[in-house]
Amino acid sequence: MTVRDWAIVFAVVFWGALVVMASYALLKTVGLLEEATRGLRETTDRLLPTLEQVTETAAGVNVELARIDTIVAGVQSITSTTDQLVGVLHATVSNPLIKVAAFAAGTARASRKFTE
Repeated sequence: MTVRDWAIVFAVVFWGALVVMASYALLKTVGLLEEATRGLRETTDRLLPTLEQVTETAAGVNVELARIDTIVAGVQSITSTTDQLVGVLHATVSNPLIKVAAFAAGTARASRKFTE
């Protein structure tokens, strides 16, 4: 065998080994992708029921928020009515009290002048 024949044999062996290593790497990559796909499917299968529960919970929270909104509107109405009532009561009670105080002050002044 000549050097040229040995070079061809070496090249064929080299390329054969290269193809075998590339095939092994490709098989490992395919296995890794299959494992990742399987893990993703399992995660999706576990996650979907949880997302459905979250959706149901959010719907329930929205219903409760609507109820609370109604309650707050009622409390706001009651507060407004109470504020108006206090204003009327203040006007009703304070004017006569001011007049009584003024009358008492005037009477006290007059009695002091009368006694002097």
